[in-house]
Amino acid sequence: MQFAPNAELVNKMDNDLVPEDLRKEYTKDEILEIEKKYLAPAVGHYYKDPVLFVRGEGATLEDASGKHYIDLFAGICTTITGYNHPKYVSTIQWQAERLVYTSSLYATIPYAVLVKRLAEIAPSGLSRSFIVNSGSEAIEAAIFMARKYKSNPYVVACQRAYHGRTTLARELSSAGWRTVPEGHPSGVRFTPYGYCYRCHFGKEFPDCDFECARYLREVIRTQTNNAIAAFIAEPIQGVAGIIQPPSEYFRIVYEIVKEYGGLYISDEVQTGFGRTGSKWWGIQHAGVDPDIITLAKGFGSGIPIGGFITRPEIAADYAVTDAFATFGGNPLSCAAAVAVIDIIQESKYLERAAKLGALLKKRLESLQEDHKLVGEVRGQGLMLGVELVRDRTTKEPAVQEMLQVMELCKSRGLLIGKGGLDGNVIRFQPPLELTAEQIDEACTILDEVFTEVEKGL
Repeated sequence: MQFAPNAELVNKMDNDLVPEDLRKEYTKDEILEIEKKYLAPAVGHYYKDPVLFVRGEGATLEDASGKHYIDLFAGICTTITGYNHPKYVSTIQWQAERLVYTSSLYATIPYAVLVKRLAEIAPSGLSRSFIVNSGSEAIEAAIFMARKYKSNPYVVACQRAYHGRTTLARELSSAGWRTVPEGHPSGVRFTPYGYCYRCHFGKEFPDCDFECARYLREVIRTQTNNAIAAFIAEPIQGVAGIIQPPSEYFRIVYEIVKEYGGLYISDEVQTGFGRTGSKWWGIQHAGVDPDIITLAKGFGSGIPIGGFITRPEIAADYAVTDAFATFGGNPLSCAAAVAVIDIIQESKYLERAAKLGALLKKRLESLQEDHKLVGEVRGQGLMLGVELVRDRTTKEPAVQEMLQVMELCKSRGLLIGKGGLDGNVIRFQPPLELTAEQIDEACTILDEVFTEVEKGL
């Protein structure tokens, strides 16, 4: 028996078949009251007066009142193809009409097509994938596989890193957001990251001999059995405040990791799929070939999906008994991810991110010249950060000023992200559908906002 989409159902998809309470025109106050009554407090919102978004297109969101906002944060660095991209929406609709879910214990076309496509765009030698539902799960799976492959419990992560919210992912993170008593497990070690603006060793680049990178050897020699399973790092730290070390940092670290028998894991949850411009993966800018890369966020451009891709020999003993995921590899998510790869290639997003990122960075550096609030502009492609300080000499973090900047930007129709250990870094990680005109408008708004906030300094 062959199945075909039910034409009657498809034709009614936008009207009476949709649950009535989803189609209802709610006010913002009604929605916030429902949330207050039924949601756990763990679900919170940006802004003193939360925004209720109802539609999106490209890099623009529309709230319930009809006001439009330029979104320079893509949710949280997620909607990489923008909102309501025709190919993305059509692919999801097409797959939903056929098969939304069945377990990966059965074969499906979208899963097979997706892992083949991943192998085609992955760094050299990486060809075996495993698909889960989020970045946190991807990190958990990759670490488990690395420890099993190396028969070693030791994993070295970087200071200020953020790798997720599940138990192990939290224990690998040191981004300063811990709210309950919890300790790092015995096998996790930390090493400095290359944060040149606030050097861990009080040195100045380039006359530092990359002590931050070379310190990894000291960590391994004094805190492990002289061998590690893996080293994990983000090519650009996102939650930490868009921190990007010089490329040499990664090359030195890579050599030390290999010296002590470890695998190099590049956490590309935020930097992957062209966000850093010119290349698919952030680590490729450093000329390092990772053993594993982890994926999420832009991978599905809004549909939940995560995973990793690695070398065949590393994945060889990673069995069903190690890692089954009920929803991992479901047809709908995999189809969406295939569409994302298509859109990136067809729309030349790699080149677009490099070009528009250079334009945005130049405009931000111009704002730095005019505004004492701006301590540093950093990042690459369309993953940029602006660190706000109260004084450029002392580099005192402008924490309250950051909150003012966010509120004032929102009131003018601009959405930005917040990061950094002190919450004083503006994160720019927009959809790659962003336009040059939107960059101009956003920077005009930022200029006005910085001017207003600086009156209080």
